Amino acid sequence: MLSYCIGLSLAAPAVAADKPEWQDLSVYKVNTLPPHSTLYPYSSMAQAKTDEQTASPYYQSLNGTWRFKYYENPLNVAATDFAETGSEKGWNDMPVPSNWQLEGYDYPIYANIDYPYPRKPPFTPDYNPTGLYLKTFSVPDDWKDKQITIHFGAVKSAFYLYVNGKKVGYSEDSKTPAEFDLTPYLKDGENTLVAEVIRFSDGSYLEDQDFWRLAGIERDVYLVATPKTYLYDMFAKTGLTDDFKTGTLSLSTIFRNVTDTPAKTEFSYSLYSPDNKLIKQGKTTYAVSGDYAPQDAISLTVPDVQAWTAETPNLYTLVFAAKEGDKPVFYSTRIGFRDVRIEDGQLQVNGQPILIKGVNRIEHDERTGHVVSRESMLQDVLLMKQNNINAVRTSHYPNDPYFYKLTDEYGLYVVDEANIESHGFGFEPDATPANIPEFAGMHHDRIKRVVERDKNHASVVFWSLGNEAGDGPTFIDAYKWVKDFDDSRVTLYDKAERRDDVFTERHTDVVTWMYASIDEIHRRHLSKDKTRPFIWVEYAHAMGNSTGNLTELWDMVRSEPRVQGGFIWDWVDQGLLIENEDGETYWGYGGDFEPEGVRNDGNFLLNGLINADRTAHPGLHEVKHIYQNFHFSGNVKDGFSVYNENFFTDSDDYNFSWSLLKDGAVVKTGTLDIDVDAQQTEAFKLPQLSSALKGDGEYFVNFTVTPAEDFAFTDTSNVLAADQLALKGSFASYAPATTGSLKVSKSAGGTTVSGKQCEISFDEQGYVAALSRNGDAILSSPLKLNFWRAPTDNDFGNKMPVRSKNWKAATRNQQGELTDVTENGNSVVVKQHVMLAETSAQADISYTIAPDCTLTVDTQLNVAPADEALEIPRIGFNTRLPMAYSNVHYYGRGPHENYADRKASAFLGLFAGDVDDLGYDYTRPQENGNRTDTRWLTLTNDAQGLLVRGAPEFEFSAHHYGIDQLDPGESKQQRHTIDVKKQDFVDLNIDYKQMGVGGDTSWGQKPYDAYLLNDTAYSFSFVIGPVTTRSSLLKPAFTAISN
Repeated sequence: MLSYCIGLSLAAPAVAADKPEWQDLSVYKVNTLPPHSTLYPYSSMAQAKTDEQTASPYYQSLNGTWRFKYYENPLNVAATDFAETGSEKGWNDMPVPSNWQLEGYDYPIYANIDYPYPRKPPFTPDYNPTGLYLKTFSVPDDWKDKQITIHFGAVKSAFYLYVNGKKVGYSEDSKTPAEFDLTPYLKDGENTLVAEVIRFSDGSYLEDQDFWRLAGIERDVYLVATPKTYLYDMFAKTGLTDDFKTGTLSLSTIFRNVTDTPAKTEFSYSLYSPDNKLIKQGKTTYAVSGDYAPQDAISLTVPDVQAWTAETPNLYTLVFAAKEGDKPVFYSTRIGFRDVRIEDGQLQVNGQPILIKGVNRIEHDERTGHVVSRESMLQDVLLMKQNNINAVRTSHYPNDPYFYKLTDEYGLYVVDEANIESHGFGFEPDATPANIPEFAGMHHDRIKRVVERDKNHASVVFWSLGNEAGDGPTFIDAYKWVKDFDDSRVTLYDKAERRDDVFTERHTDVVTWMYASIDEIHRRHLSKDKTRPFIWVEYAHAMGNSTGNLTELWDMVRSEPRVQGGFIWDWVDQGLLIENEDGETYWGYGGDFEPEGVRNDGNFLLNGLINADRTAHPGLHEVKHIYQNFHFSGNVKDGFSVYNENFFTDSDDYNFSWSLLKDGAVVKTGTLDIDVDAQQTEAFKLPQLSSALKGDGEYFVNFTVTPAEDFAFTDTSNVLAADQLALKGSFASYAPATTGSLKVSKSAGGTTVSGKQCEISFDEQGYVAALSRNGDAILSSPLKLNFWRAPTDNDFGNKMPVRSKNWKAATRNQQGELTDVTENGNSVVVKQHVMLAETSAQADISYTIAPDCTLTVDTQLNVAPADEALEIPRIGFNTRLPMAYSNVHYYGRGPHENYADRKASAFLGLFAGDVDDLGYDYTRPQENGNRTDTRWLTLTNDAQGLLVRGAPEFEFSAHHYGIDQLDPGESKQQRHTIDVKKQDFVDLNIDYKQMGVGGDTSWGQKPYDAYLLNDTAYSFSFVIGPVTTRSSLLKPAFTAISN
């Protein structure tokens, strides 16, 4: 049953007795209504079934243009302001909802851990901007005899409410609703309300999340009219019995009677199936007396229930009617029947040990900050589903209520998180607010508010007590309250029980250590705790060019039954759109808005799988592939198989197809007749492949899975799962031309080797200085060894730019020596020795030139073990071509950017486009655009160009700018996409290997050992030379390059 910093110094009140609410830890609400589930009154059954509040005549939105007055401190606000009309001097227009820092007042601050002012609760800084929001409104005539409530969906960080000059109340917790009963304060005709919104309050100490520090009215404001006796709250607690085939519903209600007279209310309910058929109904009569009167629960069962899961988001509509007198008022909510429990050490939904393929989502818009439209919420949900994401954590606060309607409808498992983070205090028991009694009430209030608001959402399968807020009795008590109130869900908290010496009483149902390594999970959890699952509440920090080694992480997930996935950090970059004086737009981050002297954390809020405009990062392709729900294996001889990793859906709604590739080109295609149940494997044969695997060449088979018909979240073109399997052979190795002759001429400036239509020049140090065909230059700069890449965010986090800086110097200051030129029949061999500055490494390079001016480049690199940094960012060569050679064709992994530790989603094939298509513009410029396992590459103009062949494979990238434009040095600088200017050349990197991008963390974790370059010797080869556009390599069909 329901029950109920420019000079950011601290300003302390002169007298404790005068302590304002915003500096009093014991006061976080004054005259607010108790929290409750999201309910709206309607005048008819038809309106209620829409589940859309704007259909109700009892709902009035106050969103829109308000009047606004700005102060730099709440102490500067005058009492007379609350009696003004908004037409006086100092008032201007302000949209609601909005953040005033993005509307021309004050400035955004980005802080990750440290507070943007000295940490001394409950005090707030002298610079504490305050906004007065004024709105006039009239109550409809037919509301005159009703109870009028005002709802503020979210106000950051605290606010007072005045109506017609009278103070109504006060509220903190900037991410859950604050509601006030306005009835005593209203008058006939026009009414004026003023909200005094304070940027920093004592509540801000629990809002130290990793996001923009903004302020304002951030969500909807509206009025609701109800009878004097009305349904105030409802908890539709669902479950499953009878082997999860029968639904159970316990319906608890609270009525409010604001009169002094007991009221008799006729209460009825109707339950509609997902296909809108009435399946249950009933009614009863309640005697309602008292302000908040709980009523006896109603229990129902639903045989042959259509259960809710993220795969099968079946929703029933529950409609209520509360009637006092002649006119009923209707309410509705959509519910799902499902069973969530921990059993056998696993999280189970409806009896199945599901996998959490999740992301963390911060509410963010590139233009409006914390104010996110319904359209943007829908776009997020659709993108998640389209990319095989099945779970979302509302990091680190309750999201807009509409978001949960979408997760219910489209199917996402939700971690619903309380608006609590106090990271800046640290986690030691003597420092954290979780262990300070004065903070306890504030913690408990925030946890209760989210649970009460969202308790009827089927998609909410986890309650989260907060994030990075230490541990202590506060969370132990909160855990007990949540479990007592709602045992139908799992409750978790990352910092629970992290210390072995204190706070050991169990208060999380799931072990959720963020960013725990594979070794730590085995060592600290799997070997010690057999009763609880492990789910990363955060993992795979996707900052910039990241998201490496997901394969390894999910190999563990799929092999350890009690490791059940996690939530990638995070979903969306928090860039804010900026337009400069030249009309160029780019995303700003920390340091772009704060005045000098105000600390910020730079670009650490750019951790998304998508940009702020919802375009995808290349890493999202890898996530989609790793998270996919069908997996293929096998070979032609023994047969193939497909495993259905879904837990509740079979293969009936999908189409399966295959294509055979020879040397990257598709040579045969077909469809598959697959009928595989959830969690089962089906074997199948493809005898038609046997006859096709004839002759030399490299053969692969691609399998793809698409919707058979349009799904609610995507159409039939979306490849939801795909695998590529090697079948036979290898790509033909290079055979040098044997006809023709070469002429060698030497001079003080170097050596020139000439063929019939081509010429290669070596400078005096032995570097390939020029390559031309028919007199047209193909290379415009020397072909030189390169060991450096522009540091990624992960590189900066693990100090690579400092640790490996000698390899940058080695690249810039290398010294070559031409040691030998040998004519060998119709070929010429040029040998070079290269000394690498600031290392004891050296390279011996042999260039074997064929009559068609094709060079086979053989390199032996020796790295002395005594070098301080054996860890090399990349090993390869760099050169430049004229701008005209911008047409790209290649046989390798694509179509999108890929790296050694992030290439599972990039299949081998033939890809074509422009040099501009290869790169990806990360918000903070860094290494980008790499392609691995490349067999061959051409860069051409309309007639000819450069051909690079692997011996057997290589990696490459090509841009219209050099590495130096991306590289800020040993530390990050305030740089953006507009700082990288397109140049009139093609900068080409031909690499033996580049180290992985990593991704476990962005503050110290290197790429895994398998993806580092730390050997003491390397030997590698490739072939480079001229090519014409008539080459047979360019004849097949190519897939467009994309990112």
